Amino acid sequence: MALAKGFSTIEAAAEAAVRPIVESHGYTLWDVWFVKEGAKWYLRIFIDKPEGISIDDCESIDGLINAEIDKQDFIDRIDYLEVGSAGLERSVRRLAQLPLAVGKKIKVKTYKLCEAAPSKAFSCVLGGFDGEKITVTGDFGELALPIAEVSAINYDDFDDYDLLDSGK
Repeated sequence: MALAKGFSTIEAAAEAAVRPIVESHGYTLWDVWFVKEGAKWYLRIFIDKPEGISIDDCESIDGLINAEIDKQDFIDRIDYLEVGSAGLERSVRRLAQLPLAVGKKIKVKTYKLCEAAPSKAFSCVLGGFDGEKITVTGDFGELALPIAEVSAINYDDFDDYDLLDSGK
């Protein structure tokens, strides 16, 4: 899965339809996924807010989003609509999400072992994105990776050590 420059046609239409609802409730629209799983098509709306998303947050806008999606021309292609949290280990699937991830702990997967990278999958901090390369830092030092060689990026916000260290 390479990072996408934008949305598919259905994702773009859904994004335009639901963004005003999401934002009017004080949430951020993180991503919209339109995916086929088995014989069924899923439209997934991922939302966020600084203090995190609860089930109540999702429920508070689910009906409004469902009603708005029902009005759209592409509804015949959708079998299931899901509204959920972007999550602590959210996927960075679009180039436009990279600037939002600068300074965050991330997990990077590459298609092949890149020069100076510790492995094909490693944790690091995203230092920057210049449109063609991401700069990451970790125990291995600093590394610039061409975005074309990156197969996946996920936030790495959940750390079991942090929970153990705090005594929770």
